Amino acid sequence: MQASKAAAVGVKKYELSKWKYAELRDAINTSCDIELLAACREEFHRRLKVYHAWKSKNKKRNTEGPDQRVPKSITDYGRAKSAKAARGGTFSSREVAMNRQQRYFRIPFIRPGDQYKDPQGKKKGWWYAHFDGPWIARQMELHPEKQPILLVAGKDDMEMCELSLEETGLPRKRGAEILPRQFEEIWERCGGVQYLRSAIESKQARPTYATAMLQSMLK
Repeated sequence: MQASKAAAVGVKKYELSKWKYAELRDAINTSCDIELLAACREEFHRRLKVYHAWKSKNKKRNTEGPDQRVPKSITDYGRAKSAKAARGGTFSSREVAMNRQQRYFRIPFIRPGDQYKDPQGKKKGWWYAHFDGPWIARQMELHPEKQPILLVAGKDDMEMCELSLEETGLPRKRGAEILPRQFEEIWERCGGVQYLRSAIESKQARPTYATAMLQSMLK
């Protein structure tokens, strides 16, 4: 409990609202200050939430639109969580206290456009996520008769889940959490290793546990 409070205090001492995107990105990619990293990641994802909220409102469509990035159950939970936080203050980052715990999830995902083609839900897809601490590092979608969708932090931020792990409600979903090897087997089978390696080599991938592990394997 004390460690969590200390982490929250450490994060609050940084005022990042006026930092430019490039400054946040550079700090995340190069800083060795754990508390600054936590604060920068939280500010970065706060801006992503604002962007997606604006985009959704501007296009006059909700999360069930064709550009849905995550299952509706997650975004619904996230909106409720954000509303509760707005009444009780801002979220405090737990990254320092969590020590960047690695967690993996899989839940059913049928895109809105496919619901009408398959009302019985026989062609159910799957949504996979790897969270590096509070934030998503890798995301994957598998749909019947379609190419897998692979996404990595940094390169694909605009297409990925912008919510923190706590905001998604995934840890509370029965049967959603899977073992690391279950995620990695599917990731490798779908070409994830090559995709992440390409993103690293082109300097588009943001440093995460996944990039560090792959780089250590390639040495």
